[in-house]
Amino acid sequence: MNWETILNYVNGESSTEEVQQVVDWANEQTEHRYLLTYLERRKKQLEQPLKQNDIDEQWLHLLDRIFELPKSNNKKGFQRSHLITGIAASLLLFCFLGWFYVQKTKNQANSSIQTLQSAQNVGGRLTLPDGTKVFMAPNSKISYANSFGFAKREIQLTGEAFFDVKHDAHKPFIIHTASHLAVTVLGTSFNVYSRPKANTEVKVATGLVGITENNHTHYLKAGQQFIYQLNRRKITIKQVNAHDASSLQNQTLFFKDDNANEIAEKLQRWYNIKVEVQPSASRRARFSGEMKDTGIDKLLNGLSYATGLHYRYKNQHTVILF
Repeated sequence: MNWETILNYVNGESSTEEVQQVVDWANEQTEHRYLLTYLERRKKQLEQPLKQNDIDEQWLHLLDRIFELPKSNNKKGFQRSHLITGIAASLLLFCFLGWFYVQKTKNQANSSIQTLQSAQNVGGRLTLPDGTKVFMAPNSKISYANSFGFAKREIQLTGEAFFDVKHDAHKPFIIHTASHLAVTVLGTSFNVYSRPKANTEVKVATGLVGITENNHTHYLKAGQQFIYQLNRRKITIKQVNAHDASSLQNQTLFFKDDNANEIAEKLQRWYNIKVEVQPSASRRARFSGEMKDTGIDKLLNGLSYATGLHYRYKNQHTVILF
């Protein structure tokens, strides 16, 4: 559903066709009806047309309702804006399985920035102190400041990682990508691909995700994929298989009617190697299925058996499919 259409509906500016679209959408899921009710109530309170930021605010209320977070016993409470802006110093402790390079640097404000980077050809996993689990692809890194886990949970990602975020409605989990997008969640699981000079992808396995681009937020639910084409600055949202979205978590490569070029692209991303495809490979059978990562050699042997693809190593970092 287009959020502009929802705004028009709440503001009484919809065409007959748009009204029916919103009604059908609201009837699809209980969560949709919740959001529409919140927005209509908000408009009545303001006594003026709603704007995009009102949708953003009510979306957070919706997330709270879906996850049914217990209310704080603090009578005074804290406004969300205070939680977002308040910062305290704390060292982010972590434990991890896999191979990581850890680095500390200083930013202009003199606060410590830490970076965790997986090896060139080996991924890894780690658990953040808030309970969030991160599964990293090879040659990927996340960076964070000491303020992580206080007003908000904020990191920078370069590479690819799957996040199983621990729910906390008062501390948004924000991922900044190489293409200057901000992926914001309260608690969900999803995959983010973010490398310089490449299209950014977000695949949602469970829950709800908000992606902010150029001051506009796009919302995704489980089973949806967001693609930001860097060169054209074009956004596409489409359906994605949940097994595909959670591949890194399950350590399983997912293929769906993939040809040799598509298989090569997935191998390149998964193993951080170069895969060259010769013309003869186009004659091989397409492949659908899931293959557990037991090493690139066993995976290539399995693909060769299933599709008729042949392969050989050009060098240590390059595989040729033919």
